[in-house]
Parts: sequence; C-alpha cells; structure tokens
Amino acid sequence: MFLINALAKPKKSSEHYDEVIGAYVSVYVDYKDIDGAFKLAKHYIKEEGWKVTEIEEEYFTLSSLEDVDEDQENFFTEAQEFGYTMVFNCYEEE
Repeated sequence: MFLINALAKPKKSSEHYDEVIGAYVSVYVDYKDIDGAFKLAKHYIKEEGWKVTEIEEEYFTLSSLEDVDEDQENFFTEAQEFGYTMVFNCYEEE
C-alpha cells in the first residue's frame, strides 16, 4: 500500500467550490505498483470533483498497520478493504 500526498482545488462541480480554495489530500492506495498508484490517486481525486494541482514525488510505502500512526489506522484498514481512501484537509486562505 502507498500513501500519496497531493494539492487540489475544488472544481465547480464540487460541493466545496465556494467554501474552500484548496486542500491537502492524503490518498492511501492499496496497489502493488507505484506508477499505477499515482495514476489511481489522481483519478480518485478527480472523481471527487477536485483538480489536482500538484502531486508530491515523495510517497510512503505501508506494509502493515504498524507502519501508520495510531490515529491513522482506520485509513489504512479502509484502504485495505476498499482499495483506497482519501483524507481532504481543506483550507480557506492561501
């Protein structure tokens, strides 16, 4: 599993369009190949109505639940069950 971080802005189709100007997005992707995981992360963010403005090149490889902090264990578990999960940390100002 990989943890990929990105910056995104809400599209007009997003429910957050007039509420925030952007978000830091953490995408947990349960996939074997990092190139495919990057493509999937971009796809999932776009499916939520957001435009990816930057994907960080640095990523984290997560092999087990022990690789994540206790407060993030539910994200790891959800990604194992459904293939991915995302956390949007929205901001209203630059």
